[in-house]
Amino acid sequence: MNILLTGSGGFIGRNLKEYLQDKYTLFCPRSYELDLTNEKAVEQYFISHDIDFIIHCGTTGGARGVQDSPETLDDNIAMVNNLLKYKKDNVRVILFGSGAMYDKSRNLHKVKEREIGQFLPYDLYGQSKMKIAEITEKRNDILCLNIFACYGYNEKESRFPSYAVNQVIKGEDIVINQNVIFDYLFVEDMQKIVEHFIIHKPLHKIINITPSDSISLVEIADIVVNISGGGHCSQIKIKNPVMNNEYTGDNSVLLSEIQDLKFTSMQEGLLKLYNYIKQKSPEAVR
Repeated sequence: MNILLTGSGGFIGRNLKEYLQDKYTLFCPRSYELDLTNEKAVEQYFISHDIDFIIHCGTTGGARGVQDSPETLDDNIAMVNNLLKYKKDNVRVILFGSGAMYDKSRNLHKVKEREIGQFLPYDLYGQSKMKIAEITEKRNDILCLNIFACYGYNEKESRFPSYAVNQVIKGEDIVINQNVIFDYLFVEDMQKIVEHFIIHKPLHKIINITPSDSISLVEIADIVVNISGGGHCSQIKIKNPVMNNEYTGDNSVLLSEIQDLKFTSMQEGLLKLYNYIKQKSPEAVR
C-alpha cells in the first residue's frame, strides 16, 4: 500500500513515519517539496504518484503561547480541500483534529464528539479544525482523529513531559506556570490507533483519541521525580496556584471502535520517555 504522509517533520508525523515505514510504502514530502496550499502542485503530485491512502498531519498554527498567523484558517482548510479534490475516489483519508475545535477558552471536561460546533473556538487554529470536522461529516472517505495531548519520543523539549524529564536529569526544578488536567496519550498508543484505522474502516467519522485516565501537570511532575529516584533534588514549583481550564475528551467512541484497546499508563509511558531522553544525553545525568 502506498501511503501519502504529510507533515512528517512534526511530532505526530515523524513518529508515524518511523512506525509505518517498514510496513508500507510511504511518500513523505516536506512542505518545501510540496506546498499543500498550492492547488496546481497538489494536482501534479497525484498525477505523478500512485497513492492508495492519505494520512494528513500537515498543519499550521496551534503552537502554545504563539498567536496564529492570519493565514492559519484559510491555509489549513485549503490543504484538506486540495488533497480531497485530487485524490482518487477510493482513497481513504485520516485527518487530525484537535481538542482546540471544542474551544480551549472554556473548561473542557471529557467533551464528546457531538459537541463540536456548539462553541466557536477563539483561535484560528481551533476554527480551522472545526471547519475540517464539518467537511469530514459531509463525506464517507475521511476519518478525523482528535488529539488533545500526545507525548513521547521526538517531541519538543518545551512540551511538558519532556521538559519535566530534562529538568530532573539536569537536577533543576520543574516550574509549572499553572496546573491543569490533560488527557495525555502516549505516542506508541497513537501509532497503534492510526494503524488500526488504516486496516479497518471506521464506523464513525470523528473520534477523540484520548486515554481513559486524565492527569494533571503536577501529577506528571511527581511521577517523573519518582522515576528519577528523587530527581537529583529537583523541586516542583507552581507559579499560579489557581487551576487552569481542564482539557480532556471523552473516548467512548474510540473504545467502541477498538474494543480491546489498552492504553499505556502514565507511569510506563513516562518511564520509557525518561530512559529515551537519558540515553540520548547521558552527559546530562549527574
